[in-house]
Amino acid sequence: MHTLTKTTNYADWYMGMLAPLSKEVKLDIISRLSESLTKKVERRKTDMSFFDGLNNSWDDGTPVEEEIRHIHEARTSGVTRDLIEF
Repeated sequence: MHTLTKTTNYADWYMGMLAPLSKEVKLDIISRLSESLTKKVERRKTDMSFFDGLNNSWDDGTPVEEEIRHIHEARTSGVTRDLIEF
């Protein structure tokens, strides 16, 4: 679908929702939309402290290549598990 067509469809959809509203509510919406277009958007910097704490949290000294080999060897296909009864 062409971008202009999408935009027109969105605008038509919103207009259908806004049509029954009072003039005062519509003017308030226009004011808020205008303000959102002129206001400088402040981007919040992502707090990386949580992620910094995860750095090397799984490091057990096993080389990456060996860990990958272990994962590949542990894969099974078409094999069912043997469950031990209690």
